[in-house]
Amino acid sequence: MKYFLAIFFAFAAAELKPLIVGGSKVSIEDYPYQIALLYGGYRNCGGSIISRNHVVTAAHCVSSARASELNIRANSSLCDSGGTVVNISSITIHPNYYAPRLDNDIAILTLAESLTYGPGIQPVGLPEPGSNLISNGREAVVSCWGSISEGGASSPKLRAVNVSVVSMEECRADYRGLGHITDSMFCAGAIDSGKSACNGDSGGPVVADKILIGIVSWGHGCAGRGYPEVHSNMAYLRNLITQTTGL
Repeated sequence: MKYFLAIFFAFAAAELKPLIVGGSKVSIEDYPYQIALLYGGYRNCGGSIISRNHVVTAAHCVSSARASELNIRANSSLCDSGGTVVNISSITIHPNYYAPRLDNDIAILTLAESLTYGPGIQPVGLPEPGSNLISNGREAVVSCWGSISEGGASSPKLRAVNVSVVSMEECRADYRGLGHITDSMFCAGAIDSGKSACNGDSGGPVVADKILIGIVSWGHGCAGRGYPEVHSNMAYLRNLITQTTGL
């Protein structure tokens, strides 16, 4: 059963907690675009800084929330302390977001105050509109906070895992009967056996060559069960960022 089925309108659901199985501990200075999305003061999802005033995340992370219920924590390797906490002033969800399939799973959060750039706060690079950055075998990195084993307790320390893009043909074959892989999505699997982004890593960044190529969206199982993770394709969804932020 696809694990995103448990997330509809349920921020407290265990399936929403970011989990990186077997990833390595890293520093926020190495991933300064990374933020923790807080709901009611507690970590709910991940996200990426794209400007001083905007963060991008998965639509399913915020589709049932009010802006006043959300904050981000930036400039901290820990998801539950330190760094800079900023309120959200507005949420923009893709107009064609379709929750049952998590199609067009992207949202832009406008911050209530501007971030100050520094070693632990920097925007991630964005793809050019219409570019094709998704090629079979391309390596990328997923970062977020999570557990070192499936079903284990979440770690407060930022972790990262290397992944490799899987062709659409292979991904659609893998998920036949389990879910719809649309043009707004792409798949990537962990390079090292026994490691993966798991149970969504919801909203977290997928970065290749300093460019945000994806947003972690959904999947089936984790850590080498034969199914790659499914991510929102940033190049395909790029126009929403331009329309909302002017970037």
